[in-house]
Amino acid sequence: MKARHLIWAALLTVAASGSQASQELLAGRSANPVGELNALYAEICKWSEGESIPNTIVEFTPDDVPDYVITYEMSCRGQPRAFSGTAGTAHQIWISVEDGSYERILDANVRDLRIERNNGKIFVVLQQAGSYCLTADAAPCFLTLEFTGNELIWAAPELQHPSLNERLRRLQELEEN
Repeated sequence: MKARHLIWAALLTVAASGSQASQELLAGRSANPVGELNALYAEICKWSEGESIPNTIVEFTPDDVPDYVITYEMSCRGQPRAFSGTAGTAHQIWISVEDGSYERILDANVRDLRIERNNGKIFVVLQQAGSYCLTADAAPCFLTLEFTGNELIWAAPELQHPSLNERLRRLQELEEN
């Protein structure tokens, strides 16, 4: 079994046998995602003092409570970049919700994640492996998501990168044949 699979298996084992908070965290709800994720991974990854999951504070929700982009660009059990591979690095977006907790609205392996604001709207642009757009893995493939109603939805076709529209065209052709 690959080291990455062993790490995920360890994560699931610790969380499943752990507290209700750990189980909720894996399900996408948390009172403190950054703190809870750091505590969980410190146990699993056997970090040395001071290591933590890289995160960026962003503002998706208009409540003056920080929202977070978590980037799993970290080592685990001595394996550098343990949560990265050819499909990219694991990323999550956590937003604050009305009850004071957080909800995970994105959990994906991507090569890059950019947040863009345009005409009062928030967009998340994900760079995927080229195979996602039905082309060579090395080719760029971009998916644009729009933040609306506390969730991410596919942005309108005219806001998508041509690479993704080509994927959609090819998928439609396959369905028609």
